[in-house]
Amino acid sequence: MTLYINGIGCISPQHTFDNSVFLPEVKEYATNRLACVDADYAKFFDAGSLRRMGRLMKYGTAAGMIALRDAGIDVPGAITTGTALGLPEVSQKFLRSLIEVEETIVSPTTFIQSTHNTVSSNIALLCKCFSHNNTFSHKGFSFESALTDAQLLTLENTDNILVGAYDEVSDYKYAAMKKTNELRQEPCSNLDIYGAQNKGILAGEGAAFFVLSKEKNENSYGSFIGNKTFYKPENKGEIRNHILSFLQENHSSMEEIDVIITGISGAKEVDETRIELNKNLFTTQTILAYKHLCGEYMTSSAFAFWLASKILKSQQIPDAVILENRNRSPKNILLYNSHKHNHSLMLFKAC
Repeated sequence: MTLYINGIGCISPQHTFDNSVFLPEVKEYATNRLACVDADYAKFFDAGSLRRMGRLMKYGTAAGMIALRDAGIDVPGAITTGTALGLPEVSQKFLRSLIEVEETIVSPTTFIQSTHNTVSSNIALLCKCFSHNNTFSHKGFSFESALTDAQLLTLENTDNILVGAYDEVSDYKYAAMKKTNELRQEPCSNLDIYGAQNKGILAGEGAAFFVLSKEKNENSYGSFIGNKTFYKPENKGEIRNHILSFLQENHSSMEEIDVIITGISGAKEVDETRIELNKNLFTTQTILAYKHLCGEYMTSSAFAFWLASKILKSQQIPDAVILENRNRSPKNILLYNSHKHNHSLMLFKAC
């Protein structure tokens, strides 16, 4: 089912919160942990609220409000979000406080803000949206589940749906990733991860929201055609078949695709399949990468959704994201992402 992208909002490790520009500069990191570049949160919250809000609550809520303002919508018809880990930093703070006071009485604020649906609920309170409000926590399929929920809601005549995803790198999560040797060894640069092909990923985070509608307008970025998820494919051939069948189901073909956004992470132990697809299946398309900008996390496909939206509207592709330039006009975009055993596909078209 085709839905039009009428508003976007993204806060990430890059300067993405200003919709009037498109990656004006690429921020370089000399570490394996990419943290969000903060917007001016005073534009969205009063001083009292800011003091009580955790880091993810700030940038997650702000990204949603940016998308609504971009679409010119005061109250969305529904809110549906995805998050793999919720708000672990606040959850850990609450648990530490509980231990310190020997399980007696602690401030309820951290508990209230520790649940996975806190961001979507906070947005609803700010814009007084009393309609459908859902949060999916499906690991690498969290954002994709929210998109599917939005498509189903349109069948019930719901419109102007706010869809988004948010995750953060908490200190605990970062320490766990270091212990399991998931991360690239420091020192390292996020701008060099594809050329070096070393072991390890960059830990990332971010929030991205979109207003999806059944009708396009003069502000529309492009159209979201559909998405598909599949789990733990047995081999590369199965992945190829999923991609081709997905395109066929959406009345498209590989020849019609102009741009591929691939979830290549720069870690050679997980990129083998992606690299082979780039060489053997995506042979005539311009191939883009994005995880050097935002890092690897379970809902990073929301950042790729933002990237596709900006490309479709501007009809420009920043040099910073190009892996293979075949000089194709970006009219039809296919996103192929994977996080561990979770694989997803999304299809976009220009209006």
